[in-house]
Amino acid sequence: MKIALGILIALFYLQALAKFGLWLFAPYHVRIKRIAAYYTRGQRLIGIYDTLTLLCVMAIIALQFASGMSAPSFAAGLVVGMNLIQIFIHRFNQPLAENRRPPAPAAPDITMSYAIQARPALGWREIIIMAGLSVWALYVIVTEMLAG
Repeated sequence: MKIALGILIALFYLQALAKFGLWLFAPYHVRIKRIAAYYTRGQRLIGIYDTLTLLCVMAIIALQFASGMSAPSFAAGLVVGMNLIQIFIHRFNQPLAENRRPPAPAAPDITMSYAIQARPALGWREIIIMAGLSVWALYVIVTEMLAG
């Protein structure tokens, strides 16, 4: 059970690190083209992705409960994660330039996605913290849970 949990969590961390890499190495026009393509499909792909991600999150929680997780560690991680995301979102409080705005009318989530893609460096502190924690967690999972 712990190995299944470790594999599932490791996959999530690898995906998170890949997202950070995309931000660092892909130019704006590449990132925004991909984001626009997702939204022009009526958010169907995003909805599927969100549903699958939610199912994986529920599986991680179930596996953690089944393997005897530490409640304080889980609660601390939850509080840290929720606050990091909230602070990250609050960093994008500047109006978008006309050429960086999504086509109107745009739902709030679309506008936020465009704002993040336009100036990802606004959230550099939270990105560094999340990336660092992801690398550390992936290391711990591989060395302690998977390698024994």
